[in-house]
Amino acid sequence: MVGISHHIVGSELASLLKRMNATDPGLVIQLHVDTSRAVLGAFDDGRLDAAIVLRHDARRRDGDVLFEEPFGWMAAPDFHHRPGEPLRLATQAEPCSVRAMAVEVLDAAGIAWTEAFVGGGLSTIGAAISAGLAVAALARRVAPADTVDLGPRLGLP
Repeated sequence: MVGISHHIVGSELASLLKRMNATDPGLVIQLHVDTSRAVLGAFDDGRLDAAIVLRHDARRRDGDVLFEEPFGWMAAPDFHHRPGEPLRLATQAEPCSVRAMAVEVLDAAGIAWTEAFVGGGLSTIGAAISAGLAVAALARRVAPADTVDLGPRLGLP
């Protein structure tokens, strides 16, 4: 069984599964999608054969880096942030590592923020930012196609 962080599962999953099936049509694929922390826990406990997760720090040194992925402050193109007001964020609940990374860099830069939407997975966060409710720290690859990186426009770290 393979575990993968929901922050990594993107639109290319369907083509990957198709290629795997073409290679071995009899292959039974068991895929577990969860938070990076939960996937690592299941891997460490022996419940997964492999784990594909996000790594934001150097505390854990096992494993191989498969790719590096740029993150952005993704939002609807018409998202409006009023100067002087806290930045409205769409996040997952704690202890999400992407949430922790995002609030850490905002706090370090002295940028006030507030949670405007707390979702349960990438699809809910994507819906919230597409609807213009907030911005979210997301890998550009998995962000909804109708969103843009507003980091440069808003002066975000």
